[in-house]
Amino acid sequence: SPTRLSRTFHRRPLPADSCVALSGREGRALFNEALGAGDMECFLPLIEHFHTQSDPAFCGLGALTMVLNALQIDPGRTWKGPWRWFDESLLDCCAPLDVVRAEGITLANAHCLAQCN
Repeated sequence: SPTRLSRTFHRRPLPADSCVALSGREGRALFNEALGAGDMECFLPLIEHFHTQSDPAFCGLGALTMVLNALQIDPGRTWKGPWRWFDESLLDCCAPLDVVRAEGITLANAHCLAQCN
């Protein structure tokens, strides 16, 4: 029903005074400028391992998943089948995932997760 949908989110616009959409004209120009200057080397492995968080509270876990995979760190345990690959479900050494799902993580938690992985 329309009333039910009015309390949900599909997309939210970027704040125009502080953000630029990468897919927009200005974003593409900034990207091309940085790429041409050689300033995008760190972006390439990150985008190869782009990960969308599986839960609204997993933004920190999703970002860390992407970074650990981009750095080619071996988690030392399997994710699915024979694959050793970071996934949010493997980032449970500092706080149980149920707690993270309810509360998110702090920078201290992110630091802890990065250290133990």
